[in-house]
Amino acid sequence: MQKKISNELASYRTCFSTDAGRRVLADILINSGYFDTNLSTEGEIAVQNFAKRIIKKLGIGDTPQKADEYVNNLFNLRV
Repeated sequence: MQKKISNELASYRTCFSTDAGRRVLADILINSGYFDTNLSTEGEIAVQNFAKRIIKKLGIGDTPQKADEYVNNLFNLRV
């Protein structure tokens, strides 16, 4: 099972690490409502949860132990 998780993580990171992959991931996050806080339907919430699952599969912010690293990366973003 660990090997499958490791392969899946590598595949997701390979896919989204390119410039095109990063643009696609950004588009997925925006269009899935990842950044929205006022979703009202079960469908919207389901789509947002799918985007969260992609983030988790990338190994980003997937455990409470990584919360500090995740927050630090957020503050390194340009606003």
